[in-house]
Amino acid sequence: MRNAVSQYGITRFRAGYRLQTMSMGVAAIAAAIGIREVGSAGGTLIVALLVVCGAARLAISWFPMDPPDSEPTETGRRHGLLAIAAFATTAIAAIRLGEILDRAEVWRRVSGAVTGLGYGMAVALIALGASRRTESFRGYFGLVERAFYAGAIAFFAIVGVQLLQH
Repeated sequence: MRNAVSQYGITRFRAGYRLQTMSMGVAAIAAAIGIREVGSAGGTLIVALLVVCGAARLAISWFPMDPPDSEPTETGRRHGLLAIAAFATTAIAAIRLGEILDRAEVWRRVSGAVTGLGYGMAVALIALGASRRTESFRGYFGLVERAFYAGAIAFFAIVGVQLLQH
């Protein structure tokens, strides 16, 4: 709970980590395709955000994080940029989708949950940044990151179920 999820990618568990990153990438791209097919005003931005998220998640395990307490490398920096891209685009896509669903009165029963998950992920993203920069909060990075992942998984699950019912 203390360490980054990405740390699994530099251990004997890297195959499971790669499966997780690729699964989330596929989920994001599938959500983008489904939302594009449903079509709604403002959906183009959400589709673009989800494609960026999907591409970042598909690529991230090929650029492993730097081991803790090691010198930064170009590969590690790329990993960090891909993580920021994936996390930020997921949170923004959820917030925007929830707002659009609410206005369009589509998927009305889940629009609040989608918006709430988006804001929850945004708060987690800010907390991740703070935990990287604040010594007393550093030990919570892994916990906060896992909270972000829980929100992202719930978001993709809700979107997937709604698309299947559409």
